Formats: sequence, C-alpha cells, structure tokens
Amino acid sequence: MEEKITQLVQYLKKLFWGTFLTSSLAGILSVLIIPQIYKDTQIGEILRTVAILILLICIPLALKLYYKKLKENSTENDMRKWFTVRLILIAITFLFNIVVYALTRDISSVFCSLIAFMALFLCKPNKAEITQLLSKN
Repeated sequence: MEEKITQLVQYLKKLFWGTFLTSSLAGILSVLIIPQIYKDTQIGEILRTVAILILLICIPLALKLYYKKLKENSTENDMRKWFTVRLILIAITFLFNIVVYALTRDISSVFCSLIAFMALFLCKPNKAEITQLLSKN
C-alpha cells in the first residue's frame, strides 16, 4: 500500500508541476503577446466582470468537488481524476484572468490572477493528506 501511495504522490507531483509551469509560462507569454485592446471599453468591463465571476465560482467549486468526491469514495483512480479536475479548473481560472489582464491592463485582473495562482499553488500534492484520504476506504 505504501508503494502505491508513493507512486500516486509522484504522479500527482509531476502533474502539478507540469500544470503549474505551463500555466505560468502561458500567463507570461499572453501578457507579452496579447495587445491591450479593451482598456477603457464596455467590452473590457464585461470581461473583467466575467473574470471575477469565474474566479468566485471555479475555485470554490474545484475545492469542494475534490474533497466531497474523495470523502465519498477514495480510490487511487478517483484521487487521480479529482486531483486533475481541481487542477485544471483552477489553472483555467488563472489563465482566463491573465488573458483578461493582457486585454484590459486592469489592476483588478492582476489581483484575480494572483488569487488563482495562489490557489493553484495550494493544490500541491501532500503525501500525508493523500494517505489519510486513501486510508478511509
């Protein structure tokens, strides 16, 4: 059992760091490449509002789904699936906010991006937590 948990933790760490680094690089590139075209426009205001709503919905949803589903049934496959879902939801939220920042250059989008980035970093796999979740079943 210990060997399976170690393998799972290694897999999740690779997935986490791959997603984390890819999201970070994509965020940097989008700020450098995407032109600022909606700075003081109504479309820019709509984009900022949507970005904030996505942040307020996706991060709590991702965290709730992860813990709720794993409390119900904690198998190795479930752990992989729900960890991936949580990671992808938060990474998409981060990237969307970065793109909105690149398009509008609005400081609120920077703060939303930082919140999503911290949430993404907090998804780093923890062996003790994984062991605890898998040992319930």
